Amino acid sequence: MSAKRLEVHPTRQELIVLKRRKTLAEGIADILQKDLELLIISVVDYKEKASILRTQLYDALTSSYYQFIEAEMMSGSLKVKELALTTTPIDFNVETSTATGVLGIQFPSLKLVKPEVKGHIPRLSLNDAPIQLEEAASRINDVMDTVVELASITAAIRELLEIISLKRRQINRIRFKIVPELDTTTEYIENILEEIEQQDSIRVRVLQRKRKERAEKSYETEQV
Repeated sequence: MSAKRLEVHPTRQELIVLKRRKTLAEGIADILQKDLELLIISVVDYKEKASILRTQLYDALTSSYYQFIEAEMMSGSLKVKELALTTTPIDFNVETSTATGVLGIQFPSLKLVKPEVKGHIPRLSLNDAPIQLEEAASRINDVMDTVVELASITAAIRELLEIISLKRRQINRIRFKIVPELDTTTEYIENILEEIEQQDSIRVRVLQRKRKERAEKSYETEQV
């Protein structure tokens, strides 16, 4: 399927403009392609970091779960439930800001804010609660940092994927729509100009022949 031709006047000046536009469009496409490659590399890096964090998170939660099961085995599920309901909950707050990443893109950044506590104060009374339950609670507390960091990386990946999609659409539009239209229009103007040159060449030859004929007739008249 041939590309659509632009509505332009078939002149040499317009031909020069179209060729410049094509050069500019191809240059922009090359720049966008380099940006796209950098964005893809950045996404790969973020995904590797996210994979490491997911593994750490899984290991920590699995360890905490096993400790919780051990606590239930030692004190009974009712006792563990009673301790969980009577324990003071920990208040977490997540601060949202922006961070500058690849190509100067602004990414959402999340930071976990914990209440300041002087020294380590057990949340559970060691007289009533098994040590496994306290260790599980402490580990879950530490896991929250990983959860927030993983959420921040996930948000950055989502932002990057949206920009990558936009860059690809821009590149495809230039390479598969704008440039073919410019090529089609350029070819059209070149054909028109070539026809005009051929017609002008024919006119010149006709005029030269007529001048030669008039000159010959004038010479014959003078001889008579």
